[in-house]
Amino acid sequence: MDKNSSTPAFQKIQQSFSAHIRDPDHNVYDVKGIPSALSIEDRRLKLYEKLFFNNIYEIFTSQFPVLYSLLGEERWDQILREYMVKHRAKTPLFHELGQEFLIFLQQEYQPIESDPSFMFELAHYEWVEVALAIAPELGFNNTNTSDASVDDCFELSPVAWYLSYQWPVHEISKDSVPESIGEPSTLLVYRDEEDEVQFMALSPLLYHLVAYIDEHAEMTFREIVMTLAENYNQPLERLLPFSETILEMLYSKNIIRPVV
Repeated sequence: MDKNSSTPAFQKIQQSFSAHIRDPDHNVYDVKGIPSALSIEDRRLKLYEKLFFNNIYEIFTSQFPVLYSLLGEERWDQILREYMVKHRAKTPLFHELGQEFLIFLQQEYQPIESDPSFMFELAHYEWVEVALAIAPELGFNNTNTSDASVDDCFELSPVAWYLSYQWPVHEISKDSVPESIGEPSTLLVYRDEEDEVQFMALSPLLYHLVAYIDEHAEMTFREIVMTLAENYNQPLERLLPFSETILEMLYSKNIIRPVV
């Protein structure tokens, strides 16, 4: 720290303190030579260090419980310390820190050989539940509308997210760890009328149907099914009756609604 710079004294103190809290093994809290700065006894510094680390630990362990269980206590502590050292969060809100952790995993974290290859995808999958639960958008309510028709155009609820992962993230647990990438996992995560977050595994065809609804609100459901039948080389006369059942399911769960 340059004590002769034009930085105000209180900022120099903050910088020294925060650097020490983030990485106490490599940054000494040193305020000698700073006017009006008071030293902090080691006992209090250790208390501050523990307080800050424990706050981060509790937030991330609760948001990423499966990832924590797979990594174990020692490796989890190392990763959280690495997060504190390297990452500068942009949000002051605790419930948004999960997204900051994803940014860290994607841009700054240095994996070691024992870390699972699916770490980022699993973390993202776990983050989705929290993110969707607190999303400010309102879902749909189809109870006062007419029945859905394949000749209607539809829109996707803002609290329904379709996701695709290389790894089977929805099946991963401490007792079920995949060794290699298989078929992509396609999922639908949505917030229901009770504001509970629900997860649904989708076939690739159904995943693309939901994506088409989201991206082509000008197309009727029938037109979307016809397009998919052509793309997947499926007989339309067999796909259309099946799609009507899917339409009713998506509509009854308030995942889609007719475009007005």
